[in-house]
Amino acid sequence: MTGPETGVQDPPRIRDAASIKMRLEEEIVSLITETQEFNISTVERIEIPTALQFHRYVAANRPVVISLPPSATTIHPSEPTASSSSTSPQRLDPTAEEKAWAWPAFTKWTNDYLVKTLGSKEITVACTPNGWADAVVDDKYFAMPCEKKMTFEQFLDGMPIRTRQRKSQASGHDGQADDEEGFINGVQDLGLDVDEQGAAAVDLYQEVRYIQLQNGNLMTEYEELLDDVPAQIPFISEALGKEPDAVNFWYGDERSTTSLHKDHYENMYAVITGRKIFTLIPPTEQFCLHEKQYIAATYVDTADNSTASSSTTTAQSTPRYKLDPMDPVVLTKWIALNPSHEPQEELFEKYPRYQMCQPFKVVVNPGEMLYLPAMWYHQVEQEPDHEGKCIAVNWWYDMGFEGDRFSNAAFMTNLLKLVDEIEGERSDHH
Repeated sequence: MTGPETGVQDPPRIRDAASIKMRLEEEIVSLITETQEFNISTVERIEIPTALQFHRYVAANRPVVISLPPSATTIHPSEPTASSSSTSPQRLDPTAEEKAWAWPAFTKWTNDYLVKTLGSKEITVACTPNGWADAVVDDKYFAMPCEKKMTFEQFLDGMPIRTRQRKSQASGHDGQADDEEGFINGVQDLGLDVDEQGAAAVDLYQEVRYIQLQNGNLMTEYEELLDDVPAQIPFISEALGKEPDAVNFWYGDERSTTSLHKDHYENMYAVITGRKIFTLIPPTEQFCLHEKQYIAATYVDTADNSTASSSTTTAQSTPRYKLDPMDPVVLTKWIALNPSHEPQEELFEKYPRYQMCQPFKVVVNPGEMLYLPAMWYHQVEQEPDHEGKCIAVNWWYDMGFEGDRFSNAAFMTNLLKLVDEIEGERSDHH
């Protein structure tokens, strides 16, 4: 069959849903592979850029790690220098740039300082049985954390570092040799029971605590810390032509993981202490992630939690936390796959489209900032410092809806929804 005017052979008509679905998936896969071929395969690491230099990463929709001046994490604003104190060790005065990026948080934010500064003020803490807040459970539920109000001192009382200190004071590590700080007989002592073989047993508290309240918590619950970090990042504000919409404070340890998701914000994420490990996936690979709807539920603490610092534990056979589905039922679209914790073979078997994905693994150290473009998927893990803590601050800037980035992402979402609907209709007919 030829066209009426060109005489060119028309492509064969697609006559069934299966063929339509196959053709759509072929085009989506082509988009993914072409994007991978024409873009870099690593995340760059650069020094402080100008607004123009930074805007190039925004325009290209590319993440980048930005390193502060090397001395920024060690300079204290009130510290004497060689020129101001004749009795202090001789060292060069910090440059103007070093002073500008020497945030007080780097040298001040110890546990003692935070307890003293925040006092008896109540804060919001996300509590879960496993460190996975806002994550898929049993391939059925989208589990949200149990949010508790407590003081910062009470928050620390539920963290392994405090448990370790109490155990150390009570026993003096009798019969145990310290290999190095935080380790006993080669096993990291995080406040967990240790059996005769040195294996970590059940968490004494059966609860993982994480400060993760967003929507500008630094300006509300942690306003006493506002002077310790900048209100905005100058080169970003200039490049985007706006100030941040929210600034957030994060505090946790290695037990907490943020599951794979995306945000509609331009995100600048700075690590103050500890380390953050990001798994990044670009929006064009949404097809690989097998998003679907899950029943929204919230963790409920079945133990007596009348006091936030209670160390009451339940029998190991009785989980402390249970999931309480929302009533009426609410469905939340989320991603169940876990690129960092599941073996690759299992991932590919459960989520076959993930085989096409090419995630970026990025480690962000103290004194480094990660620019995470809006709508990039990310999973976040963390490693604590010597005090058992990992602290970060992030600045959220509203994404711009000009151009075609948002509309392209919306088009991809709708296209994948259509593919799933075709698959659903085929299943119903069979």
